[in-house]
Amino acid sequence: MQLGKVLMLMLAIFCQTAAAQTLNVLNIRADEAGAVCGNGGPQIEVVVTGVYAEGILTVELYKPSDRDFLKKASRLKRVRVPAENGSQRVCFDLASSGTYAVAAYHDVNGDRELARHWNKLPAEPFALSNNQKLKLRMPTFDEAAFKAGEEMTTVRLELRK
Repeated sequence: MQLGKVLMLMLAIFCQTAAAQTLNVLNIRADEAGAVCGNGGPQIEVVVTGVYAEGILTVELYKPSDRDFLKKASRLKRVRVPAENGSQRVCFDLASSGTYAVAAYHDVNGDRELARHWNKLPAEPFALSNNQKLKLRMPTFDEAAFKAGEEMTTVRLELRK
């Protein structure tokens, strides 16, 4: 009987340690939280499909830029959430209506970086607004751009590997 209790205690400790390690590995900061969806005013709701429960889902909002699209200089906001199976929704509050683009990637290993192939294209599941397909290059801002109005604008992204 004692052996059974010891094994149960060891299992409980292991599970608690594994859960704590998962949170530490994901390392999602408070400033990376999304907005509350549907709070009024200009807002972008991004619905991402093709996610599975491992790692981090990262969604980024970009302002118009020819040279700096998909770079930190043109990024307005980044939201990170624990990845869950199926589809996930994140929202961005906007200062005003206008032209924007969004990108999403499934950071499967949770290292907070988009893994890339030798040719710089994403090696992890990735999507852009207008569901632009990746060819031999990354799409431009104009190819991924959409208009956000005075209310909620919904953008649907399908992650592709």
